[in-house]
Amino acid sequence: MDQTVQYQDPDYLIIEDNEVTKPDNDSDSDFGSGSNTQVAIPNYWQSGSFRKNSKLMVHRIEEGTNDYVNVKRSFVNGMRNFEKHVEFVGIHRKSYEWSVIDEARVDTFRVFAAAVASRNGGDPNIKYGWYGGSREEIREILCHGFRRFENRSSSYGHGVYFSPANNPMASARSSMADSDGLMHILLCRLILGKSEAIPFGSRIDQPTSTEFNSGVDDISSPTKYIIWEPYMNTLVLPVFIVTFKSDSSKTGDQQSIRMKRKPHLRFDVLMKHLANYISSSNMALINRQREAFYKNKISRHAFIRSLRMIAGDEVLRPIMKMFYGPQ
Repeated sequence: MDQTVQYQDPDYLIIEDNEVTKPDNDSDSDFGSGSNTQVAIPNYWQSGSFRKNSKLMVHRIEEGTNDYVNVKRSFVNGMRNFEKHVEFVGIHRKSYEWSVIDEARVDTFRVFAAAVASRNGGDPNIKYGWYGGSREEIREILCHGFRRFENRSSSYGHGVYFSPANNPMASARSSMADSDGLMHILLCRLILGKSEAIPFGSRIDQPTSTEFNSGVDDISSPTKYIIWEPYMNTLVLPVFIVTFKSDSSKTGDQQSIRMKRKPHLRFDVLMKHLANYISSSNMALINRQREAFYKNKISRHAFIRSLRMIAGDEVLRPIMKMFYGPQ
């Protein structure tokens, strides 16, 4: 998996209410612990249009394998701070030995990776990116490739938008619950090459010059990888399908299910409030801890613990209550 990328400005670090109001301990609670029901892994990825002459287009990834551990970790860690009631169900992997067309897709991806690398100092800049959609949309992508879907945003030009490996939530919001109440998200390999910043409201559908291969919403901390429409089936290779269940989904509802999003308390807003209660030296100490977190020197859990120790729960909790309301 890709190295962790910081996709938000440090001032936009979100402090969740329960990170301060819950009892402090050395480990986070298990992901998806809000549900005790074991959800069955769907078998429709391995039947019907996904089976041909006993060959499967999609294979289930077993628990404990490297792929399972790495993909689940990326998904779970990326969802933990945004949606507390998501149940991880399972992972399938796309097989590219299913047909001659699929084998050609892999060959094309390799050819383009080599071509992009030759123009970028030997580095094709391949990353993993998430893409959310309905079960039928994902089925079509796996079978036939990407196309322009009319219900998709084009705020940064005409292309396919992916979120970085550590930010699945941005793509999960585009997922739709199927008839079983399950939601699906693709993890794809992307040839980014040299990316250019695309301004909000842009209407372009290809790089602004031959120097660039892809777009991002922000060069230093992207939340969107943009693969332009002419290249969406040459610079993208779907690899994994992650299936999950959200308590915001409704079984049998065919309309788009949006993930519940709680109010967000940004770090810079919190610091403005804290300035009224703690000393400037303690404010500086918190800022140093924040910088250490953004440089991956400490974990988020360690940063939150430091914040609570320095500011004190007696100061933090009233601020949280004022912003989030009584729980």
